[in-house]
Amino acid sequence: MIHKKHFLLSCFLLSGFFLNAQQSEEAPRILLFLGRFHPVLLHLPIGALALTFFVDIIGRVRKDYPQQIITYALGFSAITAILTCVLGYFLSLEGGYGQEVLDIHFYTGILTAILASILFFVSAKNTLVAKKLVLPFFIATMISLTVAGHYGSVLTHGDNFLTEYAGPAKKEPTIEVVDSLQVFNDVIYKILDDKCIQCHNPTKTKGELSLISKDVILKGGESGEVLVAGNAHESLLYKQLLLPISDEDHMPPEGKPQLTKDEIWLLKHWIDSGLKFSGTYDNIAENDTLGKLLNKYLVFDKTFIPRASSADIAEVSEAGFRVLELVPGNSKLSVKALNNDITKSQVNSLSLLKEQIVELDFSNVNINDDMTSVFKKMKNLKMLRLDNTKVTDKSIKNIKNIKNLEVLNLFNTAVTNNGLKELLAEIQPENIYVWKTDVTKEMAMNLQMEYDVIIHSGLKEGFVETSQLDVPNVTPEKTLFVDTVSLNIDSKFKNVTVRYTLNGDDPDSTSAIFKKPIIIDETKTLKTRAFKKGWLASNVLQKDYFKINHRVTDFTIKKSPDNRYPDAGKLFDLQEASSLFNDGKWTGYLGYDVNTTIDLGSVKKVDNISVNCLENIGSWILFPTKLKVLASNTKNGNFKPVGELKIIREDQDREIKRKKFTVNIPNTEAQFFKIIVENPKKLPSWHEGAGQDAWIFVDEIFLW
Repeated sequence: MIHKKHFLLSCFLLSGFFLNAQQSEEAPRILLFLGRFHPVLLHLPIGALALTFFVDIIGRVRKDYPQQIITYALGFSAITAILTCVLGYFLSLEGGYGQEVLDIHFYTGILTAILASILFFVSAKNTLVAKKLVLPFFIATMISLTVAGHYGSVLTHGDNFLTEYAGPAKKEPTIEVVDSLQVFNDVIYKILDDKCIQCHNPTKTKGELSLISKDVILKGGESGEVLVAGNAHESLLYKQLLLPISDEDHMPPEGKPQLTKDEIWLLKHWIDSGLKFSGTYDNIAENDTLGKLLNKYLVFDKTFIPRASSADIAEVSEAGFRVLELVPGNSKLSVKALNNDITKSQVNSLSLLKEQIVELDFSNVNINDDMTSVFKKMKNLKMLRLDNTKVTDKSIKNIKNIKNLEVLNLFNTAVTNNGLKELLAEIQPENIYVWKTDVTKEMAMNLQMEYDVIIHSGLKEGFVETSQLDVPNVTPEKTLFVDTVSLNIDSKFKNVTVRYTLNGDDPDSTSAIFKKPIIIDETKTLKTRAFKKGWLASNVLQKDYFKINHRVTDFTIKKSPDNRYPDAGKLFDLQEASSLFNDGKWTGYLGYDVNTTIDLGSVKKVDNISVNCLENIGSWILFPTKLKVLASNTKNGNFKPVGELKIIREDQDREIKRKKFTVNIPNTEAQFFKIIVENPKKLPSWHEGAGQDAWIFVDEIFLW
């Protein structure tokens, strides 16, 4: 147990530090050094007291009171609380804190240490009176600790630190033209509040300087006035901003968020213009530096974006786009073109979602200048990818109308210096990628400095994504064959080495190089990848090829496909469908299962049965929930289950998918096989059409 003599000795030794600090006109550096450990140590008594209070209450409720553990913990809490108070006092010797708040924090901290010490002594006594005193003293200690902690947060983070997010966010008044910006309140104060006021406020006045209002700013600090009206270079506040960051007088200190060059420019302009604390800016010339910088301080009404209708999303999806909600349940959409070949009418379908599209990806698609006029309608678009496309400077005329654009990727396009200049004269996206265009590095650097944007014009600037090769192309598209299939692999990039494997391993720099067509005569998995010096290797493209052991020519189906997507013969014609459900190769079933029985003509061995399915959630098409296979040697005989596959949904991803589901039935011998593809029946609760009939789409059932 912590002995009372040891406890008192600790208190006596610590008191010596107090006396030393009190008797010195200037605090010794060793005490200031120790004071910096106050924020490190203060969590020990807080955590220890909170945990001990919890153990005390639990012990009382369960009538199994651990007195010795409580006493040990309170002794630890008392000593660390006293030490925390001492270090806090040393820290206060640095100055720069509001005296009133500091006093409340200091004395409630001392009170907490005293109460914790009393608790320690009381808990150590095994008397009835002592036991009755522990709980009320504990409650008083926790109250004192809470008050001390609150005022500590006020000292370090401001008086509204705990309550800042307790209520609704304060709505800023709308300011849509620079002529309406208040010089101090709307611009200068925002800069000071963001970078300076945390350390220069009524409760924490570093250097005895507060920047909270006009009066205290003009009053200055311990070094006198910090601003000289009309002369920024003679103003201490401005001069300290320009010092090297390693200089101890540089402000804000190293490690704190620094002012940007634009913020420094605006502060200098404010000082040189006479320290205007009220009124608006005068004589703002169009397109001058001041006007451009002030644009960042305009406050626009937050645009309400309505939810897109299911029909519009479905139509855009059918046009060959993946449509995803950026955040589930949110109206903002991310849209990506899924097919390399695209038409103007397909692109124009995006106008249905012109309000909702926030991210738009046309990378590696054959979009050209004639197709980009729809961009002008997308006022809420923030990210636009046009990398590896055919767009030129002509498309800039449409892109420059997207006022909210933040990221623009023009990698490997025909955009030139003139196009980039034309764009930046109208809008200034935060990041623009122009590597492998006709934009010169010199022009990129000049425009970057002029407009304060980030222009990525090479690999050294960190844009790695666009340096990666695209996956190779494999032809033909079909993956089902009866005898053999001959495969060709190529890349749209020149001087690329294409490597491949047929054993399931991912290709690397030692894998076989594609030089001539690959002949496949059995079920195989092809993996291929593109390599080129100076580029990142492409992702691995995997294609599974299935040799059909038994062609199905004789079958019956319990219920035919829906009249809109008919002809059950498509299930066995080995003509694979695309990702478009209306391409004429899919069969559709609304609210009911696929239930088909096939006749192989004689008893034959089957190892696997696969079903190729489509999912397009926006069009109410879901993957099936289960596949069941039954077998019999007679058409009207007893069909016995031979295999089953449950299909578990793991997400709500709205990307259009084609997938082959396989039921393994090794060495099963039979003439008749019944395949049941179970429909989910109803759309799930998370779907916008919840409760309505669900579609399943199947284009091939094959045996291998």
